[in-house]
Amino acid sequence: MKELIRKIFRGDAILWITVIGLLIISGVIMFSAISSSAHRYNDYLTPFWGHLKHLCLAFVIILVAHQFSFRNIRLALWLIPILSLVLLVLTPIIGKSVNGAIRSISIGGFEIQSIEVTKLAIVILFSEILGYFNTHKKQMSIKTFCIMSGILGLFCFLVMIQNFSTAFILFGVTMLMMFIGKVSIKYIASLIGIVIVVGGLFIGLSYAFKIENGITKRVNTWIGRIDQYSNSQEEKEKTKTLVIDDKNRQIMNSKIAIANGISPCGPGNSIQRDYLALAYSDFVYAVIVEEYGMLGGILTILLYVIILARAGKIARRCGPDEATEGLLVIGLALIIVLQAFINMAVATELGPVTGQTLPLISRGGMSLFVTSFGFGLMLGISAHNEERIKKEQAALVANAEANTEPTETENNTEEETTTETINNQA
Repeated sequence: MKELIRKIFRGDAILWITVIGLLIISGVIMFSAISSSAHRYNDYLTPFWGHLKHLCLAFVIILVAHQFSFRNIRLALWLIPILSLVLLVLTPIIGKSVNGAIRSISIGGFEIQSIEVTKLAIVILFSEILGYFNTHKKQMSIKTFCIMSGILGLFCFLVMIQNFSTAFILFGVTMLMMFIGKVSIKYIASLIGIVIVVGGLFIGLSYAFKIENGITKRVNTWIGRIDQYSNSQEEKEKTKTLVIDDKNRQIMNSKIAIANGISPCGPGNSIQRDYLALAYSDFVYAVIVEEYGMLGGILTILLYVIILARAGKIARRCGPDEATEGLLVIGLALIIVLQAFINMAVATELGPVTGQTLPLISRGGMSLFVTSFGFGLMLGISAHNEERIKKEQAALVANAEANTEPTETENNTEEETTTETINNQA
């Protein structure tokens, strides 16, 4: 039975437990948090059953994806960056507007969010590029770095049209991947400096002239959120009173939910879920704390920390010629964990509202499926590592046994020679 389980659930056991734990939390908390959207349906449980189906499909995606060897599907994965680029270009043209931004394309009733595909595409693309130089022990030239920076700039620009915070996350994760991939610090620092200067000028001009067209509209929205967050902190320090208005209603209700977590109300008994417009996505962490207290909040944080720790272990176990696999695992973990911490920071008012969901917990289709596929890749690489290490250990044992056999024969020959010599002397 144990052998059968290991064949089905290959790879890092602790990572498997963590992923299943997040899926269970999602199912349990959505039974409560999704109630804010239940008024659209005849049956209260209709949105919950829909989310449960998505969770089951996400689990199947992980199971299927981790069965494939990375090297067998490596060429196929190159289609993802190409698909991502096509979707990013098409979304502003034929996409559907969500919360004031065009973020998805509807195909056959299914919403395809281009920025979710891009998260996976960026990690795949840059792990391949950086992995090549690390595997072949080559130093990246300034020309190659400029080309790579141009590709990153193109993707981030197209993402920024839809979601500024996601572009920021992608840029940050790529910088970390470059650092881990041993790209020259001078190159990385130069790129960051250029982005800060150019971005600062662009944002400053957009804000100063109040330009409300295209990408500047999204920039002004992001600046408005930062201003709102800053003003909220200043006002709180001055007045020492809690004032709820239309501008801060979501974040205030989130903080009330977290405050209620001092005395957890238990599963399905959240009060603030009815006042939080996005209790099932952006502010689901607040509902978790309200219903399960600090224990639930800390456990959720711990699960994401474990993901990052296990990704580091999987990457370290990759072979000398598997730098691409190691960087892919690290990149995927960084995207997931960074997004999770930003989501929780927003819910606790440690940062401005960004619109980032809680990976593998928040309600969603495309986001859930893409994240699940990423976990499948991580577990598949982990399983390959285990198989390779077992083969290496078996080969070492075989070599050790082969080396000891002649020694034993030589010892027997020496003993026989010594006996014969003694007999002759006698």
